Order: sequence, then C-alpha cells, then structure tokens
Amino acid sequence: MSSSLLMRRPALSRHIGPVVALDRRLATRYSNSLRAGSAAPVEDLHGCGLVLVHSDATGLERLLPLLLAAGPWKGARFALISQHLDSSALGALRSSGARVCSVATAPARARDLAVVEGDAKAAALAKLWLQEGHLRCFELAPGRRGLFQLGLFASQELLGPIFEAALSSLRASGLSAVEARRLLFEAAESSLRAFAARGRKALDDPLAQCRSGLLLRGLEDAARSRPAAASFLADVIEAVARLYAAPQMGPAPEDSRVPGRAAGIS
Repeated sequence: MSSSLLMRRPALSRHIGPVVALDRRLATRYSNSLRAGSAAPVEDLHGCGLVLVHSDATGLERLLPLLLAAGPWKGARFALISQHLDSSALGALRSSGARVCSVATAPARARDLAVVEGDAKAAALAKLWLQEGHLRCFELAPGRRGLFQLGLFASQELLGPIFEAALSSLRASGLSAVEARRLLFEAAESSLRAFAARGRKALDDPLAQCRSGLLLRGLEDAARSRPAAASFLADVIEAVARLYAAPQMGPAPEDSRVPGRAAGIS
C-alpha cells in the first residue's frame, strides 16, 4: 500500500467514502493508511460514482467474488489501479453491467502522468478523478494496454542490455571505465534526441555500418575477448535487419501479493 498511487497523491483520496476489503479489519487498516473514507459493507459501493479497485492478480481473484455477490452492477463505474493488469481483469464486472477501466502510472520526470484504458464512460470518470490529483492522462481504447506496456518495456528494459554490451566493447577497445561510460552516454543521448525529433528518418540507414569491414572485424575481435557481448550484438544486428526489412504496418485501429480492496468515490 505504501507505494500506491493513492498514497503518493493524497489529493486522490479526498472524496473516498466507503472502503471495502475481504474483512472489516483490513478495510479499517486501509482507511487509516489513506486517512480517508471508512470501512463499510460492499453494498455501500452501489452509491458511489466511481469504484476504485486496488489489487494485484492474486488479490483480485479473492475480491471479485465478493463484488459479484453484491451485484448486479449495471451502470456502475470501476477503475482498477494496477501496473500489471488491464480492464479485462474486471471482465466479470463488465458482464454484470458495469463499465470498467484500468489506471496505471507512466514514466514522467514530474511523476505526474497516468494511462487510463477501458470503457469510455469509466475512463472519463477516472480521468476527472486523476486530474483532481494534478495528473496528466493518456487514454487508451479497451485492450490496448498490452501494446502500451510493450513499448515501455522495450524503451526501459531492453536498452539496458544493449548499453551493457556496448560498454563491454568500448572497454575492450582500451577505454577506461569513466571514458567508456561518458562516450556511451553522449552517443545514446544524441541518438535518442534525434529519434525523438525526427523518428525513423533520424536513423537513415541503421545497418550501413554493418556493411563495413571495420565493424565486422570489431565483432570478430569481440567474439574472442567478450564472446557473450559479441554474440548478443550480432543477434541484435540480425533482429534490426529483420525489423527494417519488414513492411511498415499502418496505424492501430480505433477502438508482492497485495490483498484486494475497493473504495468508492461519491
């Protein structure tokens, strides 16, 4: 709960009313942690304009039966606060007549960005709620969070191994650790700025150097001194060749275990 969006942005808890959990003691604990709302029976959520569900997958498996037993939820709006689940996790509530969406934070220097995905009516209320906490929002159509998450994963997690392999090669060339890191940072920053400004046009021909004998000799040298890094970079180069040989796709069509809890905004 300490890392929850609700804890980091106290303004988001301003209008919380009933707080529901698997038992009243847990609900009271959550209410006290948030300094908002009060423990209540699940039926009290029917009077709320937006019901916030804060849970991981395991907790949600236990919480959903409690919510469904208090249904039907025709016309109710639910927002699932989760970095790893999208609105489909609330599919049972959607089938019960509710409109559902998911809410997650997105990277931003000011930590003021969120992404909302799901049914339009639930997403609209969630956006208004987030704006009260001074958060900017992206809105995604239902089912598009996976694509969004893949893009973040690629930009946050997949670049690290490339940087590590690049640093290994620079160090093998004779640069000191400080020199290699500084050069790596400047080269990566320059490429990122160019791509952010011009997109794919900034890359021109990313495989041009691969046709250079000098780069091929570099791979051969790395295979002897840094075999793991060399093999990885060779695989990356092959993957880049496949990506840039593929036809470009058009735009997408429109369209630790934490116990579960739900809170309603009146």
